Amino acid sequence: LLILYDWASQVSFEDEEIDAERGVIHEEWRTGRNAMERMNKRAMKKLFYNSKYAVHDVIGDIQIINSFPYETLRRFYHDWYRPDLQAIIAVGDFDPQVVEQKIVDLFGTLPKRENARERAIEKVPDHEETLVAIETDKEAQYTVVEVVYKHEPVEKRDQEYLRQQLVTQLFNQMMNARLSEIQRQADPPFIYAYDVYTNLVRSKDAYLAVAITKSGEAMRALEALLTENERVLRYGFTEGELERAKSELLKQRENAFNERNKRRSEQLVWQYMNHFLENKPIPGPEFEYIFAKDLLPGITLEEINDLPSKWITDSNRVIVIQGPQKEDLIYPSEQEVLDVLAKIENEEIAPYIDKVSNKPLISELPEPGKVVESSEDKAIGVITWRLSNGARVVLKPTDFKEDEILFAAFSLGGTSLYSIDEYLSAQLAASIIGESGLGDFDATELQKALSGQMVEISPYINELKEGFNGRSSKNDLETLFQLLHLYFGKARADENIYGAYMNRLKAFLENSALDPENAFRDTIQVTMASYSPYRKPLTVERLSEAKLSLMKQIFDQRFADADGFIYYFVGSFQPEELKPLVEKYLASLPSMKKNEHWKDLKIQPPKGQVKKTVVRDMEDPKATVFISFTGKFDYDPMKRLAMSAINDILSYRFIETIREEEGATYGTSVRTRFSKYPNPQYQLNIQFDCDPVNAERMTNIVYQEIEKLRTQGPTQEQMRNFKENQLKTWAEKIKENSFWMDKLTTSDFDGESYENILKFPEMLESLTPEKVKNAAQENYSGENMVQIILMPSDLSKSVRNPNIKP
Repeated sequence: LLILYDWASQVSFEDEEIDAERGVIHEEWRTGRNAMERMNKRAMKKLFYNSKYAVHDVIGDIQIINSFPYETLRRFYHDWYRPDLQAIIAVGDFDPQVVEQKIVDLFGTLPKRENARERAIEKVPDHEETLVAIETDKEAQYTVVEVVYKHEPVEKRDQEYLRQQLVTQLFNQMMNARLSEIQRQADPPFIYAYDVYTNLVRSKDAYLAVAITKSGEAMRALEALLTENERVLRYGFTEGELERAKSELLKQRENAFNERNKRRSEQLVWQYMNHFLENKPIPGPEFEYIFAKDLLPGITLEEINDLPSKWITDSNRVIVIQGPQKEDLIYPSEQEVLDVLAKIENEEIAPYIDKVSNKPLISELPEPGKVVESSEDKAIGVITWRLSNGARVVLKPTDFKEDEILFAAFSLGGTSLYSIDEYLSAQLAASIIGESGLGDFDATELQKALSGQMVEISPYINELKEGFNGRSSKNDLETLFQLLHLYFGKARADENIYGAYMNRLKAFLENSALDPENAFRDTIQVTMASYSPYRKPLTVERLSEAKLSLMKQIFDQRFADADGFIYYFVGSFQPEELKPLVEKYLASLPSMKKNEHWKDLKIQPPKGQVKKTVVRDMEDPKATVFISFTGKFDYDPMKRLAMSAINDILSYRFIETIREEEGATYGTSVRTRFSKYPNPQYQLNIQFDCDPVNAERMTNIVYQEIEKLRTQGPTQEQMRNFKENQLKTWAEKIKENSFWMDKLTTSDFDGESYENILKFPEMLESLTPEKVKNAAQENYSGENMVQIILMPSDLSKSVRNPNIKP
């Protein structure tokens, strides 16, 4: 509370501190200056025509940030940081009366501001004509099309408003289901699209239709968006669509209701904050569920179908097209865009056909197997079953959530078992086959069949293993088991899904070379793998290596032998409830006794010191520095903990030095990765953006901080902060299902005991500054180190940060 009080009224705004922060904001501006940001800023002139939003963005003009008088910032603070515009929100485990009284005693002393400035809500003026913005950029990678219909927001926030929110959500769900269906075509007009009625700014709502498409197909995507709007305007939705949308919406509200007493504090804080700032209602999960349960049956198809005529209007319409600037890429003129509007209005458009299947997911039930062996680890609350087909099932019942069951499974092998010619097909197999439907259901039929159920499952094949991740509610658990069962032998290979997926990849890859950061990332990727052919960057040319028939073959191979799998269930269930489902759907899966294992592809980081500079043309020059320390090490829990401490201490030190003292970057990313297989190794990656002229000096600061930690070790304060933060985080995470799922699966894959999960506080207590210092000395000498810096080809175009110390 004292910190909040200081922020609310006691900031001193010393000249030198203002200047230091100017440098940080300058680097935030530099980091955010990419192709999309530049195009959006220009498009704002049309989107927010004749309003302040058209000329003022959040971060502001960099020249003003660099030079505004100190008194300007002090005046802004005085004008707007005042009691009548402030709210204190407190959520957590405390006595509310005590905390409320402390807030009153402390913040009640703040004097009311006399002659306070009026806080005006900036209006966005209406316009009758359709405005068109066509923006391109030399570094843009893909084409985006937006159709925006602006409307006045509803001011009164009563129960009628809440009912209208239900109607709007139903419309959004149904419209997006149709767009998703189009995306599954072999050659869709867009690679991704969505429609939504939402709040644009405080004074304006909008109905948005947005699509991402391949280069040169902006008009095709625009026509598709307008056609779907026109289709729903003429014919509306069907009863089947509405019933599925109602079922899904009610299930979402029911799930929120079930978890109403298990919400995280930050969820409530955001709701209260939005209520204070934007007057958004917060009736709570109980009211929202009962409200939806009572009112959804009364929402009619006619009511829904009346919305398009209100939302899809000729006035207040803005069309935005953004994409790569290339010599061979021709964009439509504003008049050609406007002509499309008239064309679609006069075209023959057929009604939507709602294709559904009423078949059961599994037409023939399998012959059940058996749980043949059971053991229990009471210390951590885990039960392990061995099934008659050799598979293992790990169960962790919890009460962390009222209605959440997480699922995972894995077996060893992965893409490592395939040749370099087969490798891309192996990498893409799970994504494409996983989107193709299951059994007798294609992807669209399956999505409709699962509407109203809280269930999801996704297969994966990574380098060393294959498996699944999923979740379900208690009521939909059998559906999860059925979907899992179908993936073993009943997966589909859909030519349309394959075509759509490859088109998406092509759209993102065809202009990837235009973005300097992609060249930088590719250089990091191949360098860190010592140019292994298994780490070649994906290109449009390489896409021809992937074959659908081979993907299906690889997928069936990886998910053919249940004997090699371990299945995990964590959440709100009782083992006796799962047993009949496990025996019916898992123990009945085929067992081939293959006993497969992953293969070592011999992918290793480079030995010694490697330094590279990647030079590229840039519209807004900046430097990006990447530094990586790598090596082999003893994959021991205590050593991993010591290196995690180094990670956190360096993160904090870089905030203090590069950001706060130097004002030279907005933030520094520090990430330590450990892997036991194929060979135990670590990787410490450090990355930050800065002014190109400061890249060398900031890089030297990184090395100095690492060397300081190696020679002096951490301070007692640094160790205390690390331990306190880690213990607090662990105490919170241990009450989450996702924490246990991660720890159980990782322990089994690494061959470590589950007992280590609960030993963390003990290990943390035994971690000393000397152990951290030793870990830094052993691993961060720079013997094996990679440094790659992205630099602009023309330094003269760089906007200098005048606040950096020389």
